[in-house]
Amino acid sequence: MPLPKNRSNSVRKIKYRAPDGTSRVRYRRRKKGKTHRCAISGEKLTGVHSTQSVAKTKRRPTRPFGGRLSPSVSRKVLKLRSRLAEGEITMDEVPIEFLPYMKGKEKK
Repeated sequence: MPLPKNRSNSVRKIKYRAPDGTSRVRYRRRKKGKTHRCAISGEKLTGVHSTQSVAKTKRRPTRPFGGRLSPSVSRKVLKLRSRLAEGEITMDEVPIEFLPYMKGKEKK
């Protein structure tokens, strides 16, 4: 029988064949999920859950760039997008880290 610490569901059972031909079981702790971080600034995102018991639509905020960017960075992105749409700035003036979020927003 396994040790009490290995009887939990937070421990994976890995079955393998030993060199002598017998099959054995190795126990490994499951890795806990990391905290969600902003794609640009790297700060911790609030309001984002990674538990599977919550519905996917409830796990991330329903705002532009929710679950990807922090509120302060998404505010900067939205300002840059509106300035691009109005023609105040060009794509060359947008900082390089914001370029993936500017697709199709420049004035024709």
